[in-house]
Amino acid sequence: MSGGQNENPGARAAQPGLGNRYSTAAGTQNITQGRSHAKRAGLYQIQPEGGEPFKIYAKGRDAWTRDRLCEAGPKGCTPIEQPAPRWSAYVHRLRGLGAPIETRHEPHGGAFAGTHGRYILRATVQKGGAA
Repeated sequence: MSGGQNENPGARAAQPGLGNRYSTAAGTQNITQGRSHAKRAGLYQIQPEGGEPFKIYAKGRDAWTRDRLCEAGPKGCTPIEQPAPRWSAYVHRLRGLGAPIETRHEPHGGAFAGTHGRYILRATVQKGGAA
């Protein structure tokens, strides 16, 4: 390294007062999560297929994941269709609360061919206490 100084542009950009720390590609929108995620937090009644109903409290990305699974219905959804950084972690936390979520492994092609999980919620969900 020349000059003995840190020449990492990322390190400089992260210093307070030195301008925007986030980059955006030309022609793309800057999309932020904002405070709308707080609107998804709440108590939910879970009615598993052939099981007893119970309630869970979910917020943030866990609530977002639950919403995506509810919208997908019996076909389920994948991280390829609904991009998010840590799908498996969100599903794991929902399962920890008791949500019956099935994982099916599906092959995919492309530059990074392999398999991905399709997550299917095996329950009906209603906001609040009524089922």
